[in-house]
Amino acid sequence: MTLPPERRRYPRYRVRLPLRLQLVAGKAVPEVARLLTKDISKAGLCFSAQQCVEKGQSVQVEVTLVGRGPGRKDVRISGVGYIVRAEAERRAGWYQLAAAFDEPPPGHGPSWNQLAAAFDEPPSRKKPQSG
Repeated sequence: MTLPPERRRYPRYRVRLPLRLQLVAGKAVPEVARLLTKDISKAGLCFSAQQCVEKGQSVQVEVTLVGRGPGRKDVRISGVGYIVRAEAERRAGWYQLAAAFDEPPPGHGPSWNQLAAAFDEPPSRKKPQSG
């Protein structure tokens, strides 16, 4: 049996990163449970939440790359986009949401595209110091 050809524009990276759903349709969302990404790409992400968000609704999320910044500080990357898929999960009261993001204007800080690019290449390794 052969699989159908991949129709997605960008590869998906299965990675579980802390996620905070900040806004839905311009309204603040109370943080009620720890959320994690299921997968990300250069164009968006998939995650589970205890809130059903209708397809087409605007969302703002913040994803954290733990210890990946200078001095091993966390890097937080926000994205503003819209829901492209919302499905009930087997867990009662939980929904699987997929969101697509547009790139922010240059100089806006770390972008969504940079987040996915972090998974394109293996992390650089420090060269051993001689001496």
